Amino acid sequence: MTKNRVIIYEEAGADPLADVLAVANHHGRTRVRAVAEPAQMVRLVTELVGEGVDRIELCGGFGAVWHARARQAAGGQAAVGAIYYGFESLPGVASYKQRFEAGETLSEAFLIVHEGADPEVDRVVRDRDAGSTTLVAVPDEASAAEVAGKLAGGLQLIELYGTPGPESAAPVIDAVDAGVPVGVTAWAAASPAGRGRG
Repeated sequence: MTKNRVIIYEEAGADPLADVLAVANHHGRTRVRAVAEPAQMVRLVTELVGEGVDRIELCGGFGAVWHARARQAAGGQAAVGAIYYGFESLPGVASYKQRFEAGETLSEAFLIVHEGADPEVDRVVRDRDAGSTTLVAVPDEASAAEVAGKLAGGLQLIELYGTPGPESAAPVIDAVDAGVPVGVTAWAAASPAGRGRG
């Protein structure tokens, strides 16, 4: 398991140096940081790699171009993955994007798998003018599916972090009955040896 991971997402007015959520135990450390705009993310990646972070995951809102720039900034010193959506989630995520750009009130959840996490304690809700982001650390994929099922009624988007690949999203997609788009971190095959997994 990776011992030192940071998840990065975009939020207006965010301080990229402040942890939004931090979970640390004998299994390792996971932190969530927010940046106010994508260019800050690239600078943050460089700084995090310098601090010894060995795995970075990006929110799906950054897209493939910024994912590529983050990988370049990491210089092969850390695995860099990003949230992508399966075909079953494309209509929902396209609707979310359109509604977000129109200023509608929307809520999303980031479910973060970190062994030993307590979803009742390791939880933060970030309210914003047009909705909220709920960050919940869970100990495993089964817990992620359980939390997703409980939250789904009030969400328009779910992103699943801390897993080895798309197969981990299946229980979450099943739990929300495909009613909420679910994204999962994808890792490029060229990640440093042993760092792009679990």
